[in-house]
Amino acid sequence: MRWPLLALLFVVTTADAQPAKKPAFVPIKVTYDAEHLDLDKRTLQFKVGRPADTADLTVIGEDGKDLSKVSLPITGKPADTWIPITWTQPANTRVMILKLRVASEDGVAQNVELIPWSVAVDHEDVNFASDSAKLEAGETAKLDASLGKIAEIVKRSDRFLKMRLYIAGHTDTVGPNAKNRKLSIDRAVAIGKYFRSKGLAIPVTTAGFGEEVLKVKTADNTDERANRRADYVLGPAAGTPPFKGPYLKVRVGWTPLP
Repeated sequence: MRWPLLALLFVVTTADAQPAKKPAFVPIKVTYDAEHLDLDKRTLQFKVGRPADTADLTVIGEDGKDLSKVSLPITGKPADTWIPITWTQPANTRVMILKLRVASEDGVAQNVELIPWSVAVDHEDVNFASDSAKLEAGETAKLDASLGKIAEIVKRSDRFLKMRLYIAGHTDTVGPNAKNRKLSIDRAVAIGKYFRSKGLAIPVTTAGFGEEVLKVKTADNTDERANRRADYVLGPAAGTPPFKGPYLKVRVGWTPLP
């Protein structure tokens, strides 16, 4: 799943005792993208728009504590080329925030904050009746179990990052595509409203993918329970939906629940 990257950029300069002789101010532009962040290999690649001398990376975990701090000399690195910086972290920890500071000896620096955090909530899917978005009484226990997992993650990390729950609905290939798209939206909304009725306070956003992101590939008009499902994913409240791969090939409208 593609992790959303949020950035807070600002430039820091030191004062000069002789303003009249101060050289022309040239800011440091730091460039990065999600394709050059590998959390499994613990490597971030970035570019600088002008020569710089040091790069300092602070890696923060879900509990708000530092997992790692790394300082990398980059004097002599050409501008606009990818520069890798790697880190180590304890086992069974998850990165929430990366703070990168790039500085030069002339006192110019830029600070970038990246938030590559998201969690796909493991859960048992609700079974809906055919062509229905109504939650059956016997299915709500599954949602209660899922809500408990969501609440645990929120409790652990909400102090350090405001988050949002994304619910993506899916159907099998029985019926017209347009009808399935609407049905998947209605089911995602039904799940979101149930979570809200049970006290979930964080923002909830829903979308329906219909039959266009199948878990099990089938022919058209095939009844397949594994494809009638929903994804529950927690991500930064101010970020983009934390989905990648085949999800990005489908144009959907993500709608916040009131």
